[in-house]
Amino acid sequence: MAPTVTFLLSIGLGLNWVMRAQMATLPRPTLWALPSPVVPKGADVTLRCQGHLGSDRFQLWKDGELREERHASWQLAEFVLRKVDDVRDARSYSCRSGQGPWWSELSEPLVLVVTELLPKPTVWVHPGLVVAPGGNLTLWCSRPKLSAIEEVTFSLWKAGTQEPLQQKRSAESWTSFLLPSVRPESAGSYSCTYRDGRASATRSESSDALELVVTDVLPKPSLSAWPRLEIASGANMMLLCWGPLWATRFVLWKEGDETILQTVDTTQEGAQFSLSHVTAEHSGSYRCSYQLDTNGSVWTQHSEPLELIVRGEKKKPM
Repeated sequence: MAPTVTFLLSIGLGLNWVMRAQMATLPRPTLWALPSPVVPKGADVTLRCQGHLGSDRFQLWKDGELREERHASWQLAEFVLRKVDDVRDARSYSCRSGQGPWWSELSEPLVLVVTELLPKPTVWVHPGLVVAPGGNLTLWCSRPKLSAIEEVTFSLWKAGTQEPLQQKRSAESWTSFLLPSVRPESAGSYSCTYRDGRASATRSESSDALELVVTDVLPKPSLSAWPRLEIASGANMMLLCWGPLWATRFVLWKEGDETILQTVDTTQEGAQFSLSHVTAEHSGSYRCSYQLDTNGSVWTQHSEPLELIVRGEKKKPM
């Protein structure tokens, strides 16, 4: 390389460093914890520091004091804390990245919480895991009855979020979280936790997750007859409508009739429709459908038709 070119490059690089020095500090990095900033006592946690483009050195600070420094590439460094302890490791952490002789500002602080895990709670949903847009949904969280704990704070979590969706204090062993007017984006994986109301760092394991589906295409129900499809005139029988979801309202239709034959409000997966003292007029094809929310407008498709035959009396002409 020609001496003149080398000299100009040197001047350019020197000016670049001077300009960066005059711009105070390098961009502030980001610090986060994996798998979570809330860690069970004795577990491992990774603190990940993401710096600016070109960062090659990183420092981890604990309560304002330098804890560790390392070289790393790809603008990223990981600091692993092994078998964390609530006394030693439950502190405020930050990091900074460096390039050449310069260092960035410290990242926003990350508070690490070390817990003695309480037994996991149970979560369930009403009316069901599949709900139509605009419907209401209630998630219930129940903890084991622990006589030593008088009051807890329940938290509802959705996968992919860093903060709980809702929190409630309760002296009972359970609480409920209402999700009103659910939307397509409400779909996802939900779980709950609880913590001792007297010691915020003492929390439970996370409950098993529930997968919520929001759809306007609801599974079709099935319709059956008891005791049988062919029945003598004057007898009593039932038509049983079963849906794969917990519904709030079932309806029975008879083909050729524009109106609903019977309606049953329930909180079960099925409904029974009674037909008393059947006659030839009861012969024909029946279907049923259901609704998840009586305040909504979304119904399932009708079930497959069920043909009922009443014997012992001639069917009236149409």
